Amino acid sequence: MKHIVDSSDIDGILANGVNHAVIDVDNTITKSNIAQFYMFIKRERLKSRLLWWLFLMYCFAAAPFYLAVDRLSRDWFNHIFVQRKFGKYTYEQLERYAERYFEEKLRKQFIVPVHDLIFYLKEKGVQVTLLSTNFDLIVKHYGTYFQVPYVCLPVVKHDSGIKIDFSQLNGFKRNYIQRLNPATTMAIGDSKYDLPMLEHVHYPIIVANKKKKWMKSIQREAVLIRA
Repeated sequence: MKHIVDSSDIDGILANGVNHAVIDVDNTITKSNIAQFYMFIKRERLKSRLLWWLFLMYCFAAAPFYLAVDRLSRDWFNHIFVQRKFGKYTYEQLERYAERYFEEKLRKQFIVPVHDLIFYLKEKGVQVTLLSTNFDLIVKHYGTYFQVPYVCLPVVKHDSGIKIDFSQLNGFKRNYIQRLNPATTMAIGDSKYDLPMLEHVHYPIIVANKKKKWMKSIQREAVLIRA
């Protein structure tokens, strides 16, 4: 396993006929997660400093539960946290918050080597697709920024609020990546939750500063991009 140093390392991969790159979003393109978006919304709504600090105390108390759920299953976490925390807002509210969140926060949190790599791959004629279990109100802004297609969880209007379609969540990344030719596809991710796509392709790329235990399950040689 080696680190990517410059574009020549990528050119070596592309020389093997790679024409598609599938890229995770959270903590791969930007240092971010869905909980951060929730905190952004709450900070906007809680104008009182006292209410904000009380809310932070609540988050501190609840964090171990959600972290434990996430370790057990990212799918469970999405069901329990995402629908519960965002389901009470209207589609229009979340749409406005998501746009502001991307412009005010996420654009400042790009992981520069990955950000630049996406544009480089496009220049080389590689089809870039963003693949994320985050929901489309956020991911679509990445798609617009990079001018690439994306696949993620749809948000639909439901009664007075919204409903996130979790029907495709089970095996989400595996089901998508298996449609692609592994010999001509690279996948870029940052965590064990990206293993389905990293294990499928012939050219797995991991956003990390050091090796981790979960990486051992990848049979082909993976390369690292420093985060």
